[in-house]
Amino acid sequence: MPSFLWAALAALIVAVDPVAGYVAEHKITSLPNYNDDKPINFDQYAGHLALPSTGQRMFYWLVEAETNPDTAPIALWLNGGPGCSSLVGFFTENGPFVVASDLSVKRNPYAWNRHMNMVYLDSPAGVGFSKPLLNASDYNNDVTTARIFEFLGVFFDAYPTYQKRPFYVTGESYNGMYIPYLVHQMVAKPKPTINLAGFAIGNAYTDTHIDGKAYYDWIYSHALISLETYTALKTHCQDDISECSDGTKQCSPECHAALHESKVSSDIGHLNEYYIYGDVCLLNSTKQTQSFTYHRVRPSVRGNIGPCADVFTQAYLRLPQVQQAVHVTDGLVAWSECNDDVSRVFTGSASALDKYPLILSKGLKVLIYSGDADSNTNFIGSERWLTSEGLKLPVVSKWKSWFGPDKQLAGYTQGYQGLNYSTVKGAGHMVPATRPLHGLYLIECFIHGQDVCDKELQYPVDRLEYVSGLVDSVESQHVTPAEWLALVLPLVVAVGAVTWYAWWKRVLVLGKKTLPSTKGSIN
Repeated sequence: MPSFLWAALAALIVAVDPVAGYVAEHKITSLPNYNDDKPINFDQYAGHLALPSTGQRMFYWLVEAETNPDTAPIALWLNGGPGCSSLVGFFTENGPFVVASDLSVKRNPYAWNRHMNMVYLDSPAGVGFSKPLLNASDYNNDVTTARIFEFLGVFFDAYPTYQKRPFYVTGESYNGMYIPYLVHQMVAKPKPTINLAGFAIGNAYTDTHIDGKAYYDWIYSHALISLETYTALKTHCQDDISECSDGTKQCSPECHAALHESKVSSDIGHLNEYYIYGDVCLLNSTKQTQSFTYHRVRPSVRGNIGPCADVFTQAYLRLPQVQQAVHVTDGLVAWSECNDDVSRVFTGSASALDKYPLILSKGLKVLIYSGDADSNTNFIGSERWLTSEGLKLPVVSKWKSWFGPDKQLAGYTQGYQGLNYSTVKGAGHMVPATRPLHGLYLIECFIHGQDVCDKELQYPVDRLEYVSGLVDSVESQHVTPAEWLALVLPLVVAVGAVTWYAWWKRVLVLGKKTLPSTKGSIN
């Protein structure tokens, strides 16, 4: 059909049904700089949905499931901050695309939309592409999550096909606050159009006191500070260490001296606190995104993007043709990963633990997970607020290891009354970015069930192990014949060469022993 007829049809749909018109208007027909051998095999939609109560225009990006999109469940993804765009998660964690150093777009083989529809939301207004910047009084957990709930009502009206599907809320970091606040509102005043099934939170910042105190225990246990500094912290700051650190309590000079020493001696300015085993990005400015020749961009599990994926993402999302493609059309936006103006004025809460009793009484599926290489919001804090210092949840299944589809030990898990808790071995704050295969397996087993994961779903190779030559670790991952040939052929050639050399040498030795000597011959 000619393009002008498509435009006329879209205008007619909007005139008849403005809500249904969002689907027609927001469909992404082309993604700039897409350069991957695998074609885009799913529909995607992006744009603004207006909130009836305030007129705020909330930006979302919906990607349909690669398989069975008409029946697959749907999940919302939220990044934290507070004040950070969920497009960070879209392009650097679990979305279907990654941006390379030349600003070309590649596929992410570990994308979460393999078997579920995913919607990414910039929240609150003023963050990412959502508009406008609000008054300081609007930036708090109650207002922010109330407007996310309102957005969900508008979204499910615009896309009624998802109304009966199981719906999950997912996110990480400050979503340890956002998601309990949001889900508490959803179960207290349920909407018939939203079939809430559960939620999952990674490295959940949930209680400022408990999580803040755990930071110092974690950095000592991972050799970032000395025993002397840790002892001084425990002696002089005691149980108030979190409040002393964030300035909400006036503490002794000795405590502040110990806190200062912990920062200086751990050299946190050169450390990736969110993934201590990972590199930091050495680029100074997004202006350098066109000339990376001096910067060593090393291969990683998500392509040749190194530790600077967020820098490349920012440069890509500021391109005029990209904003036009995702229907940000009312002026070029200087998109940023996080809006510091929002973060500075955001009034946080001390804890979200009071939201859990009502939530856990509703029988929802709940997963709390922790990448164990994150110092900032770590597993020590999560385990404490789940148990002795917080919710005091009874254990219903004891601590045990869990394994990924590559048959490698992927972490540990324990069942509590009302929820499951899992660690992800070797993962940082952003689990899908740092242990993508195991993060994918964890969320798909949570959504679809263990039997479906193990018996029906296939998984990509874990490049962390595959490129190291640990071929046994990928036995169950359906490695292609070409990949096996690339692994095995050099080995066969090497063994053949050694065998031939040994045979040739043996022939020479035997020849010297069996051939008659000609010395002293009369001929």
